[in-house]
Amino acid sequence: MRHGLAFSAALIAILLAHEMGHFVLARKHGVDATWPFFIPAPILSLIGTLGAVIRLRSLPRTRRALIDIGAAGPIAGFLVTLPILYVGLRLSTPVPLEPTPVHWTLFDAAVTLLRDGQFLSSRNDLDLGHPLAMLALQKLAGDAPVGMTLALHPVAIAGWFGLLLTALNLLPLGQLDGGHCLYAVSPLLHRLLGAPLAALLFVLGLITPFTGWSLWGLLMGLFLSHHPPLQEPEEELSRGRKWVAAASLALFVCCFVPVPVALLRA
Repeated sequence: MRHGLAFSAALIAILLAHEMGHFVLARKHGVDATWPFFIPAPILSLIGTLGAVIRLRSLPRTRRALIDIGAAGPIAGFLVTLPILYVGLRLSTPVPLEPTPVHWTLFDAAVTLLRDGQFLSSRNDLDLGHPLAMLALQKLAGDAPVGMTLALHPVAIAGWFGLLLTALNLLPLGQLDGGHCLYAVSPLLHRLLGAPLAALLFVLGLITPFTGWSLWGLLMGLFLSHHPPLQEPEEELSRGRKWVAAASLALFVCCFVPVPVALLRA
C-alpha cells in the first residue's frame, strides 16, 4: 500500500506539472483552456491511467503562442520528473545481475507462428530501457556495485514513466506537443515529415521488442496527423522561440529510447 501510494503521488505530480505547463501558457496567450483532468484506466493501463489532458476551447492564433503552449508541458513535466527519478533511484535496491535477457518482437512472433503454429511464450517480467536522462541521474545517484543492477523503487518507476511520457509527447507528429513545436517552426516540414515518421514508428514496432510503436504509428498516420492552421501564420519566430524549439528537441533526445519496454522470452 505504501509503495502504491508513493508511485501514484509521484506520477500524479508529473502529469499535473505537464498539463499545468500547457494551462498556464495557454491562459497567458489568451487561449481558453480547461483545468487539467485525469483519465483513470485501472484495467487498460499498466499504470492505472491514460494520463491527463486539458481541452482548448479556442486555438492559438500565432506561431509564438503555439510553440510556447506546446513546449511548456514537456518542459514543466521534465523539471518535476528529474527530482522524482533521482529520489527513486536513491531508494532503489541493488540485486544480482541476471544473464542478458532475450526479447521478442512482432516479427519473431509472426515467424514462429507461421513455422511452428504456435505463439512465442513470454515471461511476466518487463525489461525497461534507460534513456540518456536516466543514465545521467544514475551516475549522480550512484551506480549499482559490480555484478549488480537496481530493482527500481516505485518512485523511480514513476520517474521513468515521466521520461517516457515526455518522449512520446515530443514526437514531432500531428497534434502532439512535438508536432505543435514543429508546426510553429515550419508548417511545410510538419506536413512533409508526418507520413514518413508515422511509417517509421510502425516499422519500428515490428522489428524491435517494443510493439507499441506500431500502434502509435497507426494512430499518428491514420487519425492524428492533421494540424489546424494558425490564424496569423505570417508572424516570424523570435530567436528566443527558436531556442525553445531547440530545447524541446534536446529534451526529446534525452528522454527517447528506441525500446522503452520489452517482453522477455520464457
